[in-house]
Amino acid sequence: MNDVATNKQLAREYLERIGRGDVDGVVDLFVDDGAIIVESKTLLPPEVRGKDAIRELMTALPQMFPETGLRIIIDDVTAEENRVAIRAHSDAKHANGKLYQNRYHFLLYFKDGKIVSSHEYLDSLHLTDVFFDGARPE
Repeated sequence: MNDVATNKQLAREYLERIGRGDVDGVVDLFVDDGAIIVESKTLLPPEVRGKDAIRELMTALPQMFPETGLRIIIDDVTAEENRVAIRAHSDAKHANGKLYQNRYHFLLYFKDGKIVSSHEYLDSLHLTDVFFDGARPE
């Protein structure tokens, strides 16, 4: 059963846990074969699937943002059936000293109170400049 209000709360919690660097908390929100899919072309892996892979990705974030964490501020949330859409922006400082102020659209799919997949759309040029000093994928 999918409860729209519960899914909205879990989606908010997902982004809050990312911002706090709560690796176990993020992983616990996913089904066993859940996925984080970056829908923009970057040097990041386009898809991370399974709790172990999600844990590995989430473990890297606090190291990348040691001063601020990857703080994601929610602008608005829309939900229907098993989907939650979030428009958001980040306000963080990368370990290299660059400000990371990206804009996002997250589309999360839920099943039985767990995230099945998180599709992340973002400004890939900004991410590339901050994370990879401008290095682009082939």
